[in-house]
Amino acid sequence: MFEQRTMEQINEYMHISLNPNADIKSSFCNTTQNEAYVNLVFGLFANDCLFDIANNNYEFRIRIAKGYFEKYNESLDINIHHQSICCNTQSKLLDLVNCSLTGLPRKIFIESAILFLLYQAHKNNLLFQFNCDSCAMMNKATDVEKIQLAKKYILDNLSSNLTIPKIASNVGTNQCYLKKGFKDIYNQTIFDFVQENRMQKAKHLLQGVNPNITSIAMDVGYSSLSSFSQAYKNYFGISPTDHFRVIISKN
Repeated sequence: MFEQRTMEQINEYMHISLNPNADIKSSFCNTTQNEAYVNLVFGLFANDCLFDIANNNYEFRIRIAKGYFEKYNESLDINIHHQSICCNTQSKLLDLVNCSLTGLPRKIFIESAILFLLYQAHKNNLLFQFNCDSCAMMNKATDVEKIQLAKKYILDNLSSNLTIPKIASNVGTNQCYLKKGFKDIYNQTIFDFVQENRMQKAKHLLQGVNPNITSIAMDVGYSSLSSFSQAYKNYFGISPTDHFRVIISKN
């Protein structure tokens, strides 16, 4: 296990320390670099961590000598003032907390974890969005409430261009929480939920008086009649025009 606040040397290039009682306010990543070192600081905050870490707040400090990267013949450009961290990063940090290996296996494991964390920080710095699919929802009322708000937002805006980034932004969460949380709670992906409700609404509108299929397509979020007709046929096995004819024949 790590000794509190003590910098542990992993190899001639890498050092790492862990503070298990950190005074932090969120889970985060900070990075800086100078001529000699790349420095990474990660935080795991109990109140927003995707995993149960009780009431502990952890801060990790990693220092990598620039000489480590000379073998790649490429420069590393990474400076992050403050960035939230996704589930993959949080999971790897938790692996470090729980690491009980000793000797060479420990050094190999920690070196690989440091490289993974550096990669994640660099990737997220470029993308600035969470695109992972493997995080788990925490059992918190606030998280469940945001997923419920996402469901309501979708139902209220079926005619809009619904995207996961837009939905996440409107309910105050990130894409990682949203995608996994929605599937956990409703046992359905966001795409499938949107598609189901658009098609059911379209079917209902087709049964109205003198329905206009082009207008219906727009009402359920399709900008073109052809794309709507194809989606409708894929879902119900019959085109909206043919479905309308069947409805008329029964009346």
